[in-house]
Amino acid sequence: MPPGKRPFYKYLSPETAMIVAESQTVRYSSPATFNDPFEFQSGLHFDFNPDSIPSEFLRRLEELASSSTLPAVDPTDPWGKLVFLVRSNYATQGIPMPLRTERGIEAFQVLIDVLRDTQRRYQEHWWTTLFPGIRVFCVSEVSNSPLMWAHYAKNHTGVVYEFWSLPEEDNALSVAQPVEYLEAPPSFFSETEFVDDLLSIKRIDLKSLYRRYAYCKSAHWRYEQEWRVWHPLSQTKDHDYIQVRQSEFKAAYFGCRMASDARESIKLALRQNFPAVQLFQAHREPSSYELSFTAA
Repeated sequence: MPPGKRPFYKYLSPETAMIVAESQTVRYSSPATFNDPFEFQSGLHFDFNPDSIPSEFLRRLEELASSSTLPAVDPTDPWGKLVFLVRSNYATQGIPMPLRTERGIEAFQVLIDVLRDTQRRYQEHWWTTLFPGIRVFCVSEVSNSPLMWAHYAKNHTGVVYEFWSLPEEDNALSVAQPVEYLEAPPSFFSETEFVDDLLSIKRIDLKSLYRRYAYCKSAHWRYEQEWRVWHPLSQTKDHDYIQVRQSEFKAAYFGCRMASDARESIKLALRQNFPAVQLFQAHREPSSYELSFTAA
C-alpha cells in the first residue's frame, strides 16, 4: 500500500548532507554499491525439488477433476482442455491409467525441462538487463535511532533530513513501499504457483517476481525500519540524481556529535536553497539511551 502523506528520514554523513543541500538533489544508487552484499539477492531459486513437478501436476489434476465445483481454468488452453477432459470421465474412470503409469509420468518430464529453462532465461535477464539498471532511494520511518545515526550519519556527526510523501503532488516518496525483513531470500515461485500457471488456473505475475526482490532484506536489518523507492533501466553507471522539491523537504536534524563548523556550513546552504526547512539539534538524554531534539 502507498504510504499516504507522512514523513520519512534520510541519514547522511556531513559531507553528503552538504552535497544534498547545495545540489538540491538526492542520489538513487545501484544496489551493487550497498553495504549489504545480499541486496536484491536473486538466485531465482526454487523452494521445492523440480523433480517432483510431474507427480505434483498429477495430484493437482486429480484434485481439479474430482472437485464438486467447476474448475476456474481456461477451456481454450491445452492444459485447461486436459483438465476438462479428465473431469468429464473422472466419475467412471478416475485419472486415466496411461497418465498414472511410469511411462505416463515420464511424459510429464518435459515439465521439468520447461521449469529449468524458465529459471535459466530469467536468471540471465535479471543479471544482464534488470539488475544493472536498478536505482534505489532508501529512507527510514524513524529519525531517532541511535544505531542508524551511528551507521549512516557518521557516528552521530552527520545529519538526518526529513522528506515527506505527498500523494497530492505525486512525488517519488508517495509510491514508497516498506521493506519486508525475511529469514531467507524469497524463491522464484512456488511449486503450486508453477503448476497453477501450467493448468491456466492463475497466471504467474512476472512483474511481481521482480518486485519481491526490490523490497526484501535479511531480518538482520530490521532495525532500519526502511522504505524504498526504486526504478529500473537506468542508463547511468551507478547513481541517478533526482531533484528535491521545496514542498517535500521539511526539516534537518543535526547529530549530537556534529562539529560546529560543519553544522553552520550546512545551515547556511539550507537557508539559501531550502529556506522553509526547520532545523533541529540532537542531544543525548542523561537518564536513557535516547536522543531528544531542540530547535537549532
